[in-house]
Amino acid sequence: MASVNFLLRSAVKKNDPFTARLQFSNPSKITDSNKFGLDFVEVKTRIFVFNPEEVKEMPLVDGQRFWKEFKKYKGSDINIKNRIERINSEQNKFRSFILDRFEAAYPEGCDSLPSKEWLSSVAKEYYDDIIRAEARKKNLEKPNELIWHFDNYIKVKGLELKPRTILKLQDTKKIVAGFEEFQSSIKGYSFQVLIPDVDELLKYDLVSYLQNNMHYSKNTIAKTIKIIRTICNYSKRYGIELSPMYEEFRMAYDDKDVVYLSFEELQTIKNADLPDELDNARKWLYISSFLGQRISDFMRFEKTMIRRDGTAYFIDFVQAKTNKKMALLLHPEVVKILKENDMNFPAAIDEPAYNDQIRKVCELSGLTEKVKGSILTEIDKGVWRNVEGVYPKYKLISSHIGRKSYCTNFYGKIPTALILEVSGHSEERTLLEYIGKKDASRSEMIKNYYQNIDITKD
Repeated sequence: MASVNFLLRSAVKKNDPFTARLQFSNPSKITDSNKFGLDFVEVKTRIFVFNPEEVKEMPLVDGQRFWKEFKKYKGSDINIKNRIERINSEQNKFRSFILDRFEAAYPEGCDSLPSKEWLSSVAKEYYDDIIRAEARKKNLEKPNELIWHFDNYIKVKGLELKPRTILKLQDTKKIVAGFEEFQSSIKGYSFQVLIPDVDELLKYDLVSYLQNNMHYSKNTIAKTIKIIRTICNYSKRYGIELSPMYEEFRMAYDDKDVVYLSFEELQTIKNADLPDELDNARKWLYISSFLGQRISDFMRFEKTMIRRDGTAYFIDFVQAKTNKKMALLLHPEVVKILKENDMNFPAAIDEPAYNDQIRKVCELSGLTEKVKGSILTEIDKGVWRNVEGVYPKYKLISSHIGRKSYCTNFYGKIPTALILEVSGHSEERTLLEYIGKKDASRSEMIKNYYQNIDITKD
């Protein structure tokens, strides 16, 4: 008959956990001094007199002394009684589990005997079950409200997120809160979006609200839905089950008319007769179209960041958005402009002023043809939205035009992997979306490559 006892050894640390000893009969151990052939294996438990958190707060406590003095306590001190009861309860549960597993694995008449490895694996199984049960209990206590999970995501992932990403999450949370308030006014009771209710039906109501009440464009709505999906997908880590119709809660983006400056237009801008006060902005606009960087990066460039290697010039920097270290080879057109000013970059301009100035540069350079695009417009007092329409091209120019022009102009002319390296896009799909290209455009690229291959030569 097997038994389980618990030991606190004085030779070890005073606040170590109990050791569980599984004792059983082993015929090979029968001797004159051990007539019943008693044998045992031991394993450390996670049963403490004072748990590690308590020891941190009270470093002078002594679990061994406490157990020796109070394990058979009959007094009335409620704190001592509760601690002894808790220890006995944990020991009894562990003992029952071990003995149940022992009887199942080593029934009477079985030739094999338990080993230390077997006991360790059973103890691990026991504590793994406890951890899973505690996790399930915590999951049941986690709120289902979408708003709560926005806050939780920002809190948990905060150190990994860029400030602009956090801002987008907070803006989307405000959109959800506005939607809940609107639905509450319609339904006559407090309405909250619960994650298990995020499905096709919710999408219908949300899209209707964002289109008709908030006057959002389809792509803004699609982006909002995408961010909500990010939060819902993360909530699964807390054991929250998504709706069977959750996969219908998605929305495709509309193809956008991408505005960029062609090489020909860039030459027109470079050679245009402009007022001196616009020359600084003109130079930034021109060289940014050969740098492929965001304004948060290129407007920080200065001479001290330039490194020469033979005939090539590089600029070393860390991309603000991606935190990626860059050693960017400067295009000859950039070097040509810099050499006109002793390799100094143009003077930095703050983004709002830069946007105004480059629009004026493009207007005076003759970029006045009508093209499709969207302009941020005040549609109501204090309410601004991107309004799609047909506008003079110069009105659609803003600080991102340099990076967009670089990616569009060089796509298909140099390997896509090199464009990704320069622009900082994570994958080709996002690059294609950025420049408004479809995967079908690859066929055109392949055709161009085929036409330039001479199959009569190796």
